[in-house]
Amino acid sequence: MRTMITKRNPLALAVVAATVALGSTQSVLAQSDGETGEQPERQRVSIQAPVIEEVLTIGRLQSSADSIVDERIEQAFAADVLGFDQISRAGDADVASALERVTGLTVVDDKYVYVRSLGERYSSTLLNGAAVPSPELTRNVLPLDLFPSTIVKTLKVQKAYSPDLPATFGGGNIDIRTKGMPDDVVIEASIGTGWNTVNKDDGISYSGGDVDNTLPEPIGQALQQFQGDPSPNGILNILHTTGGSPSPELVAEANQINRNLLLSLDRDVQTSPKSLPADFDGKLSLGNSWYLGDDWRVGGLANVSYDHQWRNKNQSKKGVGNPETINSEVQRTFEETRELAAVSAGVSFQERHTIEASAYYITDAEDVASYTEGFDSNNSEADGSQVVDYQTRYEERRLEIFQLTGEHDFDLFSGTPADELMIDWFYSDSRAETAVPNEVNIQASNVLDPMTGEVLKTRLLSTTSVATFAFLQLEDNVTSYGWNGELPLNFGDNLVTFSGGYSYHDKSRAYYGYTANIDAAGVSGDVMEGTPGQVLSDENLGNMDNNFQLSMGNGLGKESYIAAQMTDAAYGMVDINLDYTWRLTGGVRYEDFRQAVLPVDLLDYTGDSIVDLNDQLAQEDQKFAIKDDGWFPSVALTFMDQGFMGADDFQVRASVSQTVVRPDLREISDVEYIDPELGIRVQGNPLLEFSELDHFDLRTEWFYAGGDNFTVSLFYKDIKNPIEQTRAPGSDDDILLQFYNAESGEIYGLEFEGLKDVGAGFFVSGNLTLSDSEIVSADGLGFTNTTRRMTGQSEYVMNVQLGFDSPDGMHTASLLYNVFGDRVYYAARSNGHQDAFEQPFHSIDFVYTFYPTNSLSMKLKLSNLLGQDREFEQVNSAGEAVTILKQEQGTGVGLDFKYSF
Repeated sequence: MRTMITKRNPLALAVVAATVALGSTQSVLAQSDGETGEQPERQRVSIQAPVIEEVLTIGRLQSSADSIVDERIEQAFAADVLGFDQISRAGDADVASALERVTGLTVVDDKYVYVRSLGERYSSTLLNGAAVPSPELTRNVLPLDLFPSTIVKTLKVQKAYSPDLPATFGGGNIDIRTKGMPDDVVIEASIGTGWNTVNKDDGISYSGGDVDNTLPEPIGQALQQFQGDPSPNGILNILHTTGGSPSPELVAEANQINRNLLLSLDRDVQTSPKSLPADFDGKLSLGNSWYLGDDWRVGGLANVSYDHQWRNKNQSKKGVGNPETINSEVQRTFEETRELAAVSAGVSFQERHTIEASAYYITDAEDVASYTEGFDSNNSEADGSQVVDYQTRYEERRLEIFQLTGEHDFDLFSGTPADELMIDWFYSDSRAETAVPNEVNIQASNVLDPMTGEVLKTRLLSTTSVATFAFLQLEDNVTSYGWNGELPLNFGDNLVTFSGGYSYHDKSRAYYGYTANIDAAGVSGDVMEGTPGQVLSDENLGNMDNNFQLSMGNGLGKESYIAAQMTDAAYGMVDINLDYTWRLTGGVRYEDFRQAVLPVDLLDYTGDSIVDLNDQLAQEDQKFAIKDDGWFPSVALTFMDQGFMGADDFQVRASVSQTVVRPDLREISDVEYIDPELGIRVQGNPLLEFSELDHFDLRTEWFYAGGDNFTVSLFYKDIKNPIEQTRAPGSDDDILLQFYNAESGEIYGLEFEGLKDVGAGFFVSGNLTLSDSEIVSADGLGFTNTTRRMTGQSEYVMNVQLGFDSPDGMHTASLLYNVFGDRVYYAARSNGHQDAFEQPFHSIDFVYTFYPTNSLSMKLKLSNLLGQDREFEQVNSAGEAVTILKQEQGTGVGLDFKYSF
């Protein structure tokens, strides 16, 4: 074990003392105090373990934070680094929660990261330097709540582009670097429980979905037999092979076949009250490394985790034009189960050549029951008619990742250890799979007593799709590999480093969806009265006198697509460090990008859709197939000075760069889908163009003894063809969001961050981002505001933490505050309504950890103490501010017990 001690953090001496007290001999890196004003020299000091009767371990967070300050200082391009100990201190259970503490970052839906107020499409995520697929049906971005913090070593957020990163760079790049082969024995086990105030009322549940319960086999066979049309008429077209009209017997046979197919649908979706239990989670980590002689070391690490919770996520919705007459209340209950298994093994030779293999298996199963009551333009409270929707949805997401990495250090010039060729490489093969084996939506209405509002009876609607059954499947496969090389050359007090590398990225995606409908247009009378369980019972549907039918298709267009991406990239950089005062870093990246997206009509057995597709491919503006290549340069200049304004380390860094943001596969596919978090319909646009970005960054940093630091950053981004989200023209109760290219955009801002030790074990840390943006859309498209702020952009984001470390090292506490300003949810078109905004969200969390021994700890976390709900607001044409959507968040309580060896 090595501990880095610098003059910035004398508190780290306590960590060394605690290690020495264990009776081991440690090799510790130290720095001179620098009192002579000369450049500090690193010295290797061997410390023999004396007999110590009492050891005080203090400054848990400050010591851990300082251990990664060196990496941040050494970055040629502006970056923030977050370590595991800092994440643990804040009580963050997953990567998404941890990143919310980083300057300029906000997290949407508790999983999607916005960097510098730019939406998730402008943020890229890597796992140990490699791209991995997303299991999200509706987003190409990786949901970061899938990764528990227990597997994280560090999180690196790079906000200024460098050529060694993918050119698809907007707000920033996030690299999740996981724990690998440990230096020593690792034994950690924890169990926890929790509860949220939104669960104070009983939830609702149903019998539940099942991953094996997909499109019923009889319907799948019928699609083949009857050429994609198992309706009575479609069946007749196949069965009736002679001329003239079909016989009554043949018609009856076709109707019976169709009815049997309808009965094969799983209709056991009747909801019932559910008393929601407390959360439960458990984690286990085991690892060790062994020396084989003097040169070789082998080791491995295994992590498993389990997390199960129930949550009510109830919503209130209002139509912006007529909120008093168009509104609804949605009762939603989520059951979510997450499991992770991760294992890594490695071998190292003389600590100069290391090869590690890692595998990750992550599953996330979500079961949702929803019940909606409300009013629309055809159903009013005055008339005693109420709209009712029943929905159940089961979704299982799976992420499988295998990675092989290597780091090699070659001593090219004996006796000059600084002149060493360093090479690292990676190979990553990953697959994301998502299945929605049965999503059911049922339409009904309530008859109300006009005087009391009491429900007199419930009736399912006699429509062509009174009940829809959706079956969706996504499979994403990503293979990527690459290498990086670095050669530093010393010339006296000057250091010149040459670096370069190559990477290849291959991604394929298949998105398939079927929708089966129960057609009740010909059914009337008392048959339709009752709950879904009563009306859609085997008895009712089996009665051939009731004119129910099965039909296929969602009426929204094509439901499926296949897609592929390939990217070849190479880069070169040179880093010149002059007397540790000036540093110039520059380079360029070349990328060759190919992409193809083809819509698929799974119900077309005639080939007509292929003919139509060929016609579309012949159009000049088609975007089904894209080939693009380009050069993406970046330059950074850094000035360094020790002692300026009393700082141990001071630096000013400026950089300029050019990048591109390409629309992801779901955005460019002509498919309509539902965002499950907010229940809003979203449609892709195959005509989307790439967005080209010019970046300008300036960062000034001061680092002081004891871990105190302060940073000020300026940034500006100019965007050509920015991809934005807008609401399609339509009624208040029919919201459809679409993507389009604005003409131009820009975003600029100022960031502050710092940490200050205030004495008596207390410290204050925090960050503030102030920013503004402008999007210019073309005239004639119906936008209320052709010039406005960017979608997702907040004018301010702030994090503040008041921390305490007790002198005896047994207690730590943190009070954390987070807030973001309102941000554009979607751009409005038609009817004179203004753009919709997500409102500011103020969150206060409290974390307390008790360490009764060096091995045991107990953590209490209180989250969202203000109990604020998530709200979306829009001003209508009458100047009235309407809360179009409100979602419960609640206050959470969590308790964890952990044992560490």
